[in-house]
Parts: sequence; C-alpha cells; structure tokens
Amino acid sequence: MKIKLNMTIKFFVVVSVVLFIQGCSMKIDVPLKDYEQSNNSYDVVSDKTAVKEAVFKNDMDEGKRSLTGRFVDILFLKKDQKDFNRYAFIKKALDSELKARNLPLDIVDDAENSMSLDNFELFTHRVSAFSPMVTFSMLNVKVTIDGKTKSFNSVVKRGELPAIYITEVFDSCFNEPIMIMVREIVAKINKEYFHYKMSDKKVDEIVKKINDGIKNTDKLNYINIYELGFSNNPKALDTLIAFSSNSDEYLRLASISMLGLLGGESQFDLLVKKYRESKLWQDRALALKAINDIDTPESKEFIKLEYNLWKSTDSKEGKWNTLLIGSYLND
Repeated sequence: MKIKLNMTIKFFVVVSVVLFIQGCSMKIDVPLKDYEQSNNSYDVVSDKTAVKEAVFKNDMDEGKRSLTGRFVDILFLKKDQKDFNRYAFIKKALDSELKARNLPLDIVDDAENSMSLDNFELFTHRVSAFSPMVTFSMLNVKVTIDGKTKSFNSVVKRGELPAIYITEVFDSCFNEPIMIMVREIVAKINKEYFHYKMSDKKVDEIVKKINDGIKNTDKLNYINIYELGFSNNPKALDTLIAFSSNSDEYLRLASISMLGLLGGESQFDLLVKKYRESKLWQDRALALKAINDIDTPESKEFIKLEYNLWKSTDSKEGKWNTLLIGSYLND
C-alpha cells in the first residue's frame, strides 16, 4: 500500500513539473468575462441632484502591455475571442458600475468633465509548479469634474494554487480582481465628488452575507468584505477592523485593503502597526495600499519614505512594494 502511495505521489509531482514547464513554453489565452456590476446601490441623496456628464479618454501608452511579469510572453488577455481592448472594457465597466450604484455621473461622447484611463496592469508571478499563481492588479483613472481633478487607484492582490491546469485560476487571479478594481474606482469617485452611501440596512445585509458565507465556506465571500469597504458608511468599519485579523487570508486581506478607504485617517495608526508587525508580506503590502488610500499629508509623507526605502532594496518584498506604491504615484 505504501509503495503504491509513494508511486502515486511521485507521478503527480512529475506531472505537475511537466505541466509547469509546458505552461512556461506555450501561449495560453486568458478569456475575460463580461464585467459584473454590484447589486449594492447607494441611497439616492436627492431626486433633484444634477447629473454630471464626462467623456472617457485613453491616456495610456498604446505600447504598454496590460499583462506583465512572469507570464508576459505566455498568457494573453482575450475578450470574446479577440485581443483585449482595455480602454473599451474599462469604459463600459465604469459606466455600468456608476449606474448600478445610482451615482449622478454619465459617461458620454463629449463633455467638459472628463475621466481618463491612466494605467491598467495585471502583474503576474509564480515561482514553481508547487507555488500559487500570484497577481498584483492595478488600475488608475483620473477624473476631472467641475474643474476639480483627482487620480483614483486600485490595487488587488490575489493568489491561488491550481490543482492541475493554470486555467483554474483565471477567475480568481484575473476576472475577480478586475471586477473589484472597477468597483473600487467608482467607490472612490463617489466619496470624492458625491458622498452617497449605502443604507445601514444594506450594510447589515452584507454583514449577514459574510457570516453566512463563512458557515457555507463561500469562496467568493471576500467580495462581500470589499463591498463593505465601498459602502461609504461608517457603520461597516467595525466589521472591517474585526476581519483585518481573521485567519482566512482572503477575508483578512480584503479587510486590510479597505480600512484606508472607509476609515480614513482614524485607521492610520492601526495600519502602520499592521505594516510594521504583520508576519506575512501580503498583509504588509495591503496595509501600505490602505495607507495610500488615506491620502492625508501624514500618510503621504509616510508612503514617500517607505517608497524611497523599498526602491533601494533588491528583495522580493521590495519589488512588490515598489510596484504597489509606484502604481499610486503613477511612477
């Protein structure tokens, strides 16, 4: 029995290595799904609120790749079996999400107000056939409304170990992060320009979904955590703080990521503590991301110092953090 078990283990080890080597030498399409808008809308502040209109521009260098990192010459983003058009996709997704959230902002073909795609990057990494596929997804959109310009960023870290085929992680490492980034950009636009929020009742419903999802081991439950962060309702903050120390990696990282957006400067000390004391690099990285979101003079000075520190190091964590902070600085 022991001999058969050892032979089985060796067989799967060999298969895994072969598949990894094959995956590194072939070209694989990553089929992206249609954008899935949120079903958690903001409460309408007033029926008389004037709807703003904005044109959506493409300010990205056409030569810049959307998928970068370890699999830049292996994985190729596709939409409806065609080369992925990031500008058209993000434009349509943002328009869909703005409407889903009940925000008074329409994307049109011509307007004085503007939105522009400044960065869209899915950075890929994998050490071996026995390690997870890791993606750092980054989106930057610059918005000008009534003469007020603001740049909005989102960074999502995802990692999953495929059982056999790399295609098993396409949703978790590509489709889901893109969805989350679009939702986060819209949430930040709302917080800056419109100040809408989800109702207390809606927040309670999402919290219940999270608790039910834990009982049912819902793999997508972490998205509900993000939804709390997008709520712009302080009622959700205590739940995020509690889950920022949860043993479930996805729930914990989503919570840490959202603390800066929802809690603002009140969460600065907690996030610095997590950044300084967390044992896992991804916890520290997402704490940095959340500190970026606070966007106060104190947080900006902190980020500037850390960016200069990490740029001068050659460690793997230094490269990740430089990439993350650089996406906010558009550097």
